[in-house]
Amino acid sequence: MVQAQASNNGPPYIPATAMVGGHPTTSLDVPISAVFLAFYLLAAVGNMTVFQTNRIRGHKFLMSWAMFGFCMARNATFVLRIVWAYRPHNARLIIAVQIFAAAGVLVSYIVALLLSLRIFRATHPELGWNPKLRMLCKGLYILLFVSFVLTISFTIESFYTLNLKIKKVALWVQRASSLVQLLFNLTSLIILSLSISLPRTTPPENFGTGSLKKKTTILSIVMFFVLFIISFRFGIAWTDPRPASNPAWFDSKPAFYVIEYVLELVVIYTLLLTRFDRMFWVPNGSAKAGDYHIWSGYGQKDEGERLSSSGEESVLQLKPYGNDTER
Repeated sequence: MVQAQASNNGPPYIPATAMVGGHPTTSLDVPISAVFLAFYLLAAVGNMTVFQTNRIRGHKFLMSWAMFGFCMARNATFVLRIVWAYRPHNARLIIAVQIFAAAGVLVSYIVALLLSLRIFRATHPELGWNPKLRMLCKGLYILLFVSFVLTISFTIESFYTLNLKIKKVALWVQRASSLVQLLFNLTSLIILSLSISLPRTTPPENFGTGSLKKKTTILSIVMFFVLFIISFRFGIAWTDPRPASNPAWFDSKPAFYVIEYVLELVVIYTLLLTRFDRMFWVPNGSAKAGDYHIWSGYGQKDEGERLSSSGEESVLQLKPYGNDTER
């Protein structure tokens, strides 16, 4: 591994290895970052507007709030990247950019898993509500969180030392974390694939608005881009670091902006514009096979209803409406 170079005032040190996207410049990266900032800010406003509108109606779809947090983390990433372009020798800015870049994307991983579980529970309720599957998912959440915390800790430590052994440990922690994230997303893909391929013993229990076919199609598109992004990150993590003077193609600015962030925006706006807050809503109290079916074809009252994205709370009192009423 290439030894880090000291910044002007000593630790933290600016890495001498190539970073994805390279060091930002005022002439190129600032205008590009400003454009991305505008798109993420618009998505944040959209998700929060949807969340607050639903909350006022009693429809608490927390995944909209989570996507708002995702977008705000990206806003912070690009604000810091713009500042970094004007202060290129500030290693603390580089640390902050990497932390926010790593933190936000975890939301999309968790959302993809939750949505795939809802489809699986609708198509195969006996398997989807199996306690063993629920324990597996809880274990994945914990593993994802622990890997994230360790990655951030060792990333920060690697900026404050020139010890090559510590830097090597930090590198392997990052690689292990990328493997955990890849396996986490592959689990979502496997669950979605099983919901399509496994034979059904009972009729599907649809939920929210739209058909199961439409839900599966939208989630498949989202999952394709999410897997593409994490595969790109996984490949970079397991590639030997290169000197900053000789970066690889995947360290280039086009690869950085297109694969990392354009594809992220595709995921965010796909969910937002298709109104996944309505399409993937499940009734409160959904905790076992048959719960989706109980409330099938029902809408909610505008007054006094309480909806949740978790699907693990108390049962609602619902009033039937016409077929054209949306949840």
